[in-house]
Amino acid sequence: MPKLNITHLPTRLKERLGKLERGEEVAVKEIKSLLSDEQIMRMGNAWAEQESLRKTHKRPKTEEEANAIGWKTKLQVRIEAYKQAIKEADDGLVEGIKKLQKEREVKAARVWLDAVFNAKEGTNKLSAGNIALTRAGFNKGNLSTTKRDREVWAIEESLLKQIDSTPTKQEKVVKKHKR
Repeated sequence: MPKLNITHLPTRLKERLGKLERGEEVAVKEIKSLLSDEQIMRMGNAWAEQESLRKTHKRPKTEEEANAIGWKTKLQVRIEAYKQAIKEADDGLVEGIKKLQKEREVKAARVWLDAVFNAKEGTNKLSAGNIALTRAGFNKGNLSTTKRDREVWAIEESLLKQIDSTPTKQEKVVKKHKR
């Protein structure tokens, strides 16, 4: 299974939170797998606080009493931890995506430079770098368009407009029968 990155984490956290809120049984390993060490520690501290509360107070009989003393079940503590984790993941989403983009750019630069410097004599070094980028899965965009490209695109566009404006045989038959 590939490593989760910041783009996958919020959706996975929301799925797991949904399971917890529905009351489905979720293994502790699964609960902790999506949380960072800091978040796991905070969840543990929150549960330790609840355990100390259980030592000093009897189990409340009503929901109002539970809310008054801050009594929570283990499930409620986990749900709160997941809600906090989702908030943190959403807040760090832009920074995480920028980090992923930078890592991708660095990897692409490394692939291109390796290919350029390792190109054999008699081959076009720039072409070797571009080919290596393509093989590595990095699509090198065409940064400059030639005059011929623009002419071909203009011809294609005019042909598409012409095709769209002229009715097909079926359209002609349908029009004829409608009259």
